[in-house]
Amino acid sequence: MTYMGFSPPADSIPEGYKWLYKITPLRFTLASLVALVFCDCPELPTWNETLGAYENIRSELGCQPLANAPVSVGHTTIKEFVESVFKMKHDDIWSNFVIVIGYIVVFRILGLLALRYLNHQKR
Repeated sequence: MTYMGFSPPADSIPEGYKWLYKITPLRFTLASLVALVFCDCPELPTWNETLGAYENIRSELGCQPLANAPVSVGHTTIKEFVESVFKMKHDDIWSNFVIVIGYIVVFRILGLLALRYLNHQKR
């Protein structure tokens, strides 16, 4: 959130703006950063109905139960919440990285072409 400002849940973006959301380069960098921090959980804890608590909670932030979750969300971990609401998954880190590198290459080539062929000087 620090890098992009307000980021609404992916499902709540109006249909007319989804194309803009999908092509924004900052979405891929934010998704990678969020996935590294909040979605790193190799093994999710299990909810024990009889005890009313999670078992096998690991130390990673993504494995922690979501505190003060709304009733509609129910019992969930931070990883599950981020993946379901914001559509940012830990498995997509490398594909997001490749997309960001692709954006950098495309913008550098466009800049090179602009420097080569656009000249507003009169001779």
